[in-house]
Amino acid sequence: MATHSKAAKRYVKAFFDWARETGKLEEAARDMALIAETLENHPELADFLKSPVVTSKQKAEVLRGIFHDRTGAQIRRLLELLAEKDRSDILGDIARLFGEFYKQYQGIVDVTLTTAVPADEALQEAFLRKVKEITGKDKVELRTVTDPSIIGGYILQIGDLKVDDSVRGKLQKIKSKILVQ
Repeated sequence: MATHSKAAKRYVKAFFDWARETGKLEEAARDMALIAETLENHPELADFLKSPVVTSKQKAEVLRGIFHDRTGAQIRRLLELLAEKDRSDILGDIARLFGEFYKQYQGIVDVTLTTAVPADEALQEAFLRKVKEITGKDKVELRTVTDPSIIGGYILQIGDLKVDDSVRGKLQKIKSKILVQ
């Protein structure tokens, strides 16, 4: 799980519990995913929200303009609350952490497969089957990353567990053994 501020965790916990209790969890999850994606794809917006020279009112107006017609009433109220409390700067953390809470609540396992060259569909399916077998979970979301610097092999991240079977990882282990001796 990524590092998030204590304030973001408090907001997420309260909002998540409220959304679940009122039957609005699916809608909230969709809206939070939209916010997370928007902030990820537009880093200038995230920078704007973190800027100390921009007023809370200006931040609220921009957020309203972007998300008012694209999100439900509960998210719009959360955005207003964050602006009122001058906490719009943690909106990205809140959206990402909400997604993590939602996946955990739904029993979805997040997996990242890093390979030196793009993983074809057959390889992805093989890893999905193996992860399902290891975790005992049927709901697995596999994200693939291509990183030529690992040279070959793979790095598999399942939650907090990391399996590094890359050539780079093996070379680093050999190097550390040589340096220790």
